[in-house]
Amino acid sequence: MKNILFISPTGTLDNGAEISIFNLQKVLVKQGYHVINVTQASGDIPYITAFESAGIKNFMLDAVKWWWEDAPGPVQGTQRELYHYYREHIASIQHIVEDEKIDLIITNSVNMFQGAVVAAIEGIPHFWLIHEFPEDEFSYYVDKLDFVNEFSTEIFAVQGRLQEKLQEIIHNRKIHSFYPFTKISDTPLSVGEKTRIVSVGRLTERKNQLELLEAYSKLNRPEIELILIGNFDKEYKQKVVKFIDEKAFKNVTLVGPQDNPWSLITDKDIFVSSSKMETFGLVYVEALLHGVPSIVSNNPGHLSANDIFDFGKFYEIGNTDQLVNLLADSLKNFDTQKKESLSVLTELRKAYSVGKAYQEIMDFIERDFDKKSNSIRHLSKLLMLNDHNPDKLTARIKRIIKTILIKTRILR
Repeated sequence: MKNILFISPTGTLDNGAEISIFNLQKVLVKQGYHVINVTQASGDIPYITAFESAGIKNFMLDAVKWWWEDAPGPVQGTQRELYHYYREHIASIQHIVEDEKIDLIITNSVNMFQGAVVAAIEGIPHFWLIHEFPEDEFSYYVDKLDFVNEFSTEIFAVQGRLQEKLQEIIHNRKIHSFYPFTKISDTPLSVGEKTRIVSVGRLTERKNQLELLEAYSKLNRPEIELILIGNFDKEYKQKVVKFIDEKAFKNVTLVGPQDNPWSLITDKDIFVSSSKMETFGLVYVEALLHGVPSIVSNNPGHLSANDIFDFGKFYEIGNTDQLVNLLADSLKNFDTQKKESLSVLTELRKAYSVGKAYQEIMDFIERDFDKKSNSIRHLSKLLMLNDHNPDKLTARIKRIIKTILIKTRILR
């Protein structure tokens, strides 16, 4: 069986990319593959514990930025430190590839390049799994797609609108597909006493909870509870809290991050996602598979998930009046909608399995790929050079990294 190295984006299990591919990794381990994971040093104990429990060796590397320099998120250091850590990442991953006798590298996000560089240096296959639409904060990576195309043995994108979008941009090859999978607990939802509106997801501009709050205000049903569950971006949370204070809402609660958010959801709740953009809408899927009546925005990810499940109610992003009408209808006809949600639950769960979600990836993993010699391999030796003069060392690292990145078309 092959030895597979995954390059992961965050070192946390609070996002769909990490959650879904962790499920793939666990399946591969059960099938006898040797799976290794590399990510940034997040210090996230649940993440570390989850990989230990799954029997997956997990390397967490220090970084001032783990993603591309121009990807979302700040550089937590100087330009000099950035080049230093990029150099260290490539060298460290090379050591892992050699020590663990890695046969295949899989990069689980378009936002990292290190795995592609190392695969090119070592002459081994590289798969790229893309979860992000090339729009808004992720529009930066359109300029990286030449590199992604050239330095991927195979490219996989989330099934539906994203796969279609990338296929339009990359004409010379087939973009394969997968869809995110998350394991749904068989534990029934707790019994609720009253109908509430709930939303699960990090408080961010992208998740767009302010739109839900605006609709809640227009609904003018202050006796109905609104529960927002999830971690937060600090600045956006401040906007949310300010809006709640200005409206003097008495029944809106920010619960914060939860290891198991669905343990807080009851059989009387209505799920709402007002997200501006999703690639697949994993939380929407979780709501459906828990039998929770759902109202979601018509972003591409929700629509892609709906291609599989064909269930739930949609409103047009930005149309708060439409959302208000759907909320009012769901509150009025909750019992009927709940019965409908439960009536299709068995069918929906059959349509959603880890085997179906990752079938194409697993098929390609089983294939044999020829190893290729690479003209940049000799540059990897330069990464191991040391110099005790900080200025000379920094200049050398910068030249080496820039040379490798130019040769691999990371920089243009």
